[in-house]
Amino acid sequence: MLGGVGDTLLRRWLYDDFGLDVVELSPVGHGADLAAQVWKASTATNRYAVKWSGAGTNTGHQVAAYLGDCGLPGVPEVVRTVEGGLWTFHGKKKRLTVTPWIEGARAAEVGLSGAEWAEYGALLRRVHDAEPPERLREALPKRSHIDVRVPAVAEEVWERLGELPELAALWEEHAETIDVLLAGDPPTPEGPRVVCHGDPHLGNVLVAKDGLHLIDWDDVILAPREQDLMFMLGGMGEVGPASPDQVEAFLSGYGQHSIDMDAVRYYRHIRAREDVVLWSHQALTGTDREDCLTVTRGILTEGLAALAVS
Repeated sequence: MLGGVGDTLLRRWLYDDFGLDVVELSPVGHGADLAAQVWKASTATNRYAVKWSGAGTNTGHQVAAYLGDCGLPGVPEVVRTVEGGLWTFHGKKKRLTVTPWIEGARAAEVGLSGAEWAEYGALLRRVHDAEPPERLREALPKRSHIDVRVPAVAEEVWERLGELPELAALWEEHAETIDVLLAGDPPTPEGPRVVCHGDPHLGNVLVAKDGLHLIDWDDVILAPREQDLMFMLGGMGEVGPASPDQVEAFLSGYGQHSIDMDAVRYYRHIRAREDVVLWSHQALTGTDREDCLTVTRGILTEGLAALAVS
């Protein structure tokens, strides 16, 4: 079994849906998204990244396909189905998608040089400056699909804190911060909205011989640029810039833009709330309890949550 899907079944899906005669499959264990599984699939001639996901919206993959078709450097192309589509559905309406395999390392693991930070700034600027067809722009979410479900998950965490004393103590220690995060949102930004990746931290950036590649487009959103730029302005630990020089290099590559700090505060607040609640929930329900507690503690003590309420 591969990630809950039998080897034979997945091979048949890939052959029937995408015309790929797969000779080797191996699971890829990256990311915190429990709603998705990823594999490396090899045919006799090529290698592919295969994703089976119930996360996000169909629009994210449409945007990735549009940008890839435009030849936007740093955005992988999307492999079409035998019928010319972008995905197929299997299981409980989970999307099966395929992109070419990129031979590279996660930027979160190997870091970026100064020149690569500037390159990443230029890549994200290209995404923000893209002008998709009106029908696609209109279909883009205007609010984080993750944030929509946070209140219900937060309520469950509150009710179950007693099951995990370490988590209960952490929530009590940072009760003031958590209360602010859960109480409501800062004023909604009113600036011009552009195509935003939605989750452009270094865990979603691959460093390859031909440059940087931004992957995992499930969280695409139509929002002010600060939705994405927020990730590059501190509080992201190992998946963001670690020094003022790195921030400066990124912004130099990104180019001229007057950053709206009120918008940055809004998106920090939204993301910090999502992270605290969802990592806490995973600590209660998942198998990697200690890792989840460590991440939650970092968010609250020196990460995004601390910045969001400062």
